Amino acid sequence: MTSLKARLSWGLTVSLVVLFTLQWLLVSYAISSLTENQLVERLQRESENLLSIVEFSPNNTMILDAERMGAIYQRQFSGHYYSVSALQQQAISRSLWDASLNLPAIPVGQVKKLKLTGPEQQPLLVVLHGYKKQNQLITIAVAENIKPLQANIQRFQLLYAGISALGLCILLYVQRRMVVHALTPLHTIQTNLAKLERGESGHLDMQAPEEISPLVDEINRLLTAMDRKYHRSRESVGNLAHALKTRLTLLNQTAEKLDTTSPVESKSAIYASTEVMHQIIERELKRARLIGDTRPGRQVDLALCISELVSTLRQIYAQKNVNITWELIAEAKFFGDKEDLMEMLGNLLDNACKWSRNRVSLTVIGGDGTSFVIEDDGTGASPDELNLLTRRGFRADESKPGSGLGLAIVNDMVESYHGTLIFGRSAALGGLRVEVKFNHTRQTD
Repeated sequence: MTSLKARLSWGLTVSLVVLFTLQWLLVSYAISSLTENQLVERLQRESENLLSIVEFSPNNTMILDAERMGAIYQRQFSGHYYSVSALQQQAISRSLWDASLNLPAIPVGQVKKLKLTGPEQQPLLVVLHGYKKQNQLITIAVAENIKPLQANIQRFQLLYAGISALGLCILLYVQRRMVVHALTPLHTIQTNLAKLERGESGHLDMQAPEEISPLVDEINRLLTAMDRKYHRSRESVGNLAHALKTRLTLLNQTAEKLDTTSPVESKSAIYASTEVMHQIIERELKRARLIGDTRPGRQVDLALCISELVSTLRQIYAQKNVNITWELIAEAKFFGDKEDLMEMLGNLLDNACKWSRNRVSLTVIGGDGTSFVIEDDGTGASPDELNLLTRRGFRADESKPGSGLGLAIVNDMVESYHGTLIFGRSAALGGLRVEVKFNHTRQTD
């Protein structure tokens, strides 16, 4: 694939070449046209001078005082010529010698501009003008050799072409430097990505232009999300290892007491420890089932995600026959990682199903922000316990299975999205009420 720098350079080069070519043609045409118009105006004045010296005798003989027209018209093939025709009579300048212009007569008041070849193959610009004097129709033609004028115009065109070529080269150099400078941020991003690959940096640290800034921000956001998931994964593995290690220690102690205790008591202790270990493993597998395929940094389809999540929880708590209801209000939206949302809602709804009698509700409210409200009809929590629910390892009821880490994990994830986690008592169902509030502006930071 052609590089962006090459494409921009070629595009600007072609544009500049076309622009300079067009302006060279336009300026050349303008200079040529202006010069020719000035020449035509001067020839018309010469024609009027000729008219002033033309007279007719009583016998209609045309009289022309050639001496009054200047020496330029007296010198042979000087490049300045005139011809006056009237009453089938013609007077020509001495500069024509024995040549003739062979010009037609034209009506009074008309002006005609011609280009023809004159004596010694001279290119001539001829101005014909029809006059009436002493009741006689007169046609006056004034001509001038335009070869010197054409040579001057060609010299100007060559000089202007050289200046334009020099200006084009300077602009091409400047635009190339501008392209290289404009693409410097991309090179910086490439360098930072190489540092990321080598582990020398954890994010893209640079001041990017407005057009590239969203890309840099999105990459940094994804890197932050990946780092957050990495730490949560390590914590989850550590918590699981710690919980299983404790139960394995109890199993070892039970095995050491086999000789001093009855087989029934040893069997019960082993069964109790293995049951707890089974519950711990089931809880982690449950969390894995609640998390689906993710596409970070996009708007999450809340209806689809919640529907899948509720369906999974209904299967998990089928024996308890928990009635889980949910509702979306005011076009609620969530911008972030689907995995994060599924884990947050999964923990909260799983906790509600665990503590409820048989009713759990989820209400999602949109607007300037998005709020997720989870309520159950369980016993709830005392005011003192509400402040401790997010403490890692705290369990309100030791008789219920679990490690006390779910709400702490949810609290960490909510804080990472600059959200708020609020606990209270449900006025509708009587149990625990949990509200997670997000602001759309800060949610996408």
